[in-house]
Amino acid sequence: MPDALPIPTDLLDLRRARDAAWAELNQFVAEIEALRREQYPDPEQTDVRARWEPEQRERLAELRAVRDAAVVAVRRHPTMVRALAQGCWAATDVALFHATEPTPEPADAG
Repeated sequence: MPDALPIPTDLLDLRRARDAAWAELNQFVAEIEALRREQYPDPEQTDVRARWEPEQRERLAELRAVRDAAVVAVRRHPTMVRALAQGCWAATDVALFHATEPTPEPADAG
């Protein structure tokens, strides 16, 4: 497998924005699902529980659009386009993933 391309700072920023958009979308969905389960706890209410309010669906669409734009921004970054053309997209994507992973806090020695 070809080596990964160097990861520029602006691509790291785009990847972090993409990850944040995914996290916000996932959090919103989890909150609404929990709220709907609370509002309609009966097992017979699964159909009504699955129907979100119009405002909730609108917000979901907004969050999905932000997420989609962030995904496209990473894919269209010149480094990722070049990586695809050079056959090292997978390696570069893995390098980008590792570059954006949070560093673990050191264990408390005390």
